[in-house]
Amino acid sequence: MRLIQDSSTLPATGGNLLARLVAALSICASLAILSPIRPAAATDSGGGLSIAPVSANPTGGVTNRSTFQYKLDPGAKQADAVVVSNLSNEDKTVVVYIANAFTTTGGLLGVRSNDQAKSGPVEWLKFTTQLPNNKFTLKALTSLTIPFLITIPPNAPPGDYAFGIAVAPDSVEVTPADGKNTVQILQAAASLVELRVAGPLIPIVRVGSLRVFSVPKLIPGFIDGSTKVTFEVVNVGNQRIDAVIHLTERNMFNGLIHQEPEIKLGNLLPGSRVTLTRSWDNTPYIKGSVKVDIRSGTSINVSRSANFWSVSWRTFVAPAIIVAAFFIIRWRIRRRRRNRDAADLAALEAITRPERPTSVVGLS
Repeated sequence: MRLIQDSSTLPATGGNLLARLVAALSICASLAILSPIRPAAATDSGGGLSIAPVSANPTGGVTNRSTFQYKLDPGAKQADAVVVSNLSNEDKTVVVYIANAFTTTGGLLGVRSNDQAKSGPVEWLKFTTQLPNNKFTLKALTSLTIPFLITIPPNAPPGDYAFGIAVAPDSVEVTPADGKNTVQILQAAASLVELRVAGPLIPIVRVGSLRVFSVPKLIPGFIDGSTKVTFEVVNVGNQRIDAVIHLTERNMFNGLIHQEPEIKLGNLLPGSRVTLTRSWDNTPYIKGSVKVDIRSGTSINVSRSANFWSVSWRTFVAPAIIVAAFFIIRWRIRRRRRNRDAADLAALEAITRPERPTSVVGLS
């Protein structure tokens, strides 16, 4: 996992664009994303720091694991250790901290930043070595092993938990110059702690809010509309879930309009609420429905549907214009045909009409 932050200064021009940029960078700075579990032992921040589990046996040594994984009973205790390394050629003052984990929209596990709210299992882990304010200085190309103890409360609810042990450079408060805005970006590394408290496991997943945004078809069969679906996947049980999501769209006659490729959302932690958005270039004509179906290896099968109208002024005006144009063209063709037929009939009558005899009056 790496979380990258850097200090940069932006002109304080005021306006929505700058505000959105600062907000986006701040959000990115607050989250650390863990890559899928690999056999590598250490996690490098990319900023010269790494963190890795250390074996708890007396011989020590780095084990071939990238995360801590425990299954403990309520009231149990677990000792272990983590090694923090300075991979750079300069001394670094760093801070180690514990933070809650969360599920990303890509199904990965992330660890929140040190300044975000902490709750639950992060309070069960305590470092057992003296680290004032959890800060210390690492010489260049050196490491420090930090032992810790996890104490499960006797009344801890059973189920799956996840949090991270992270290391980051000790941030220095930067004061922006007059008329400037400053954004700090932190380079951090974290090692994931996956913990299961023994007891009954209850896997329950729900489809939260489901919203459909439709751009109606302009001319069915020629100019199609589009559909955008935003929905929430919520784990309300106590077991981590790997969800497989199917998303389909149907018209008012229950005919299939669109089937989205299968969505895999792994590592859905208990209490997680992940918002997903999908869109495609098709939509039912007049009225349709979208169905979200969630399945998992724990035999969970839950679904939710939403009906929606795909109607706007274009829905009726465009066909009306086409129909009107058809009848206008048809009327003009018929009028031309009638005029041509009338002209032909007149010409024919002129040819076939018999000549009247002329009478001559003599004068005496």
